[in-house]
Amino acid sequence: MSGSIAKQAVVIGAGMGGLCAAKAVAPFFETLTVLERDALPQTPSPRAGTPQDRQVHVLLAGGSRALESLFGGLENKLIEAGAVKVQLNRDARLEYPGCDFLPRRDLGVPVTCQSRPLLEWICRKELEREPNVEIRPRCRVSALSPSTDRDAVTGVRFDQDGAVTTIAADLIIDASGRAAPTLSFLEATGRRKPSESEIGIDMAYGSVIFEPPSDPPDWKLVTISPPSLRAFVAARSPLWKAAGGSSR
Repeated sequence: MSGSIAKQAVVIGAGMGGLCAAKAVAPFFETLTVLERDALPQTPSPRAGTPQDRQVHVLLAGGSRALESLFGGLENKLIEAGAVKVQLNRDARLEYPGCDFLPRRDLGVPVTCQSRPLLEWICRKELEREPNVEIRPRCRVSALSPSTDRDAVTGVRFDQDGAVTTIAADLIIDASGRAAPTLSFLEATGRRKPSESEIGIDMAYGSVIFEPPSDPPDWKLVTISPPSLRAFVAARSPLWKAAGGSSR
């Protein structure tokens, strides 16, 4: 492609991180290949690699602007596909403990409500429009290939439907989520892994689908936080207690 600086780039993972990375670097390579472990649905449907995609999702204003800069016209495409744009706090009813419903004022902050599968599906379809991009599903990356002196990564080895293949690449982006290919490469080449910090949040969440009211409401989004929320978290979270948290 015109303006390319190298021949081949590879992105590991076709989640939102991988899709954004691929869209950003695609203009600078002759070909770009995205390797995804999952089978990718042909419709906006949940998939195994993103278990949280069945939960409620809201695209905040900053994220919307960032995605719009990569995938031009994304917001309009989301709305055409059924997403709902909400103007905070004009279109929402927000209730917090001791506050009742907050005043309905336009704060000038828009958010877009849609499912995670819809957001990912539209971004993936937009990336597929790039003539030099190929998205390959059912490709499980097994290793990053080192150079002869083991000072660089020169390719990606992966398994697709039982066939093992290696792609040589000038740039490899690990957007697999847990960075397993990168960590394995560091270990295989005798390098120290980055230090890690783990923070336990002891939290679970779920989503329920409700039938909308028969009479059109004057809101598009409603949030009700129970008064006992802090006490509930304090009672169930040893980390909260260990940190000196109060249930007041």
